Amino acid sequence: MKTIYFVRHSIRDFTNKNNQEAPLTLDGSKHAEALISFFKDKTIEKIYASPYVRTLQTIQPTADFLNLEIATHSDLRERAVGKWVDDFPSFAKKQWQDFDYHLPNGESFNQVKNRLLPVYYDILNQPVKNCIICGHGTALAILFHHLTQGQFTYQEFEKMQMPDIFKAEYEQHALVHFMHLNIKN
Repeated sequence: MKTIYFVRHSIRDFTNKNNQEAPLTLDGSKHAEALISFFKDKTIEKIYASPYVRTLQTIQPTADFLNLEIATHSDLRERAVGKWVDDFPSFAKKQWQDFDYHLPNGESFNQVKNRLLPVYYDILNQPVKNCIICGHGTALAILFHHLTQGQFTYQEFEKMQMPDIFKAEYEQHALVHFMHLNIKN
């Protein structure tokens, strides 16, 4: 059995509007440290992450504890919005209603899915049994929507926390279990 743990990054500092450079808050850093206790006995062999500062800060304490390097993939990045959106919940809901909707210079959900799937399947095909992918709420939710054949919806997306952990178990490259893991930090 192959197990992939998906980690949504911890609490982002929203005062930094540079999407790629936004760090974690102090509480976010504390939650990132707490992930070590969850992963310490999971026999993780590889860690993949988006190159954004907040994802790296989220998973770095675990990587250090497990003595693993983080392999970054730019295609695991969050979807490009196009410009700062003040009413993000309305914007997100509109994108969930129309997977082709996007702002100028932004990405639609279908564009994000088409970017994510090749790197995801490449990770799935790697010869490791247990790995972590640390990414972003929207990008991971789009991937989850695809993996669950539409069962992961806007309602599940709204419930995602910072950080949050999901798990996919595969047998012979076939998804046999997908679940949200309730963690307490």
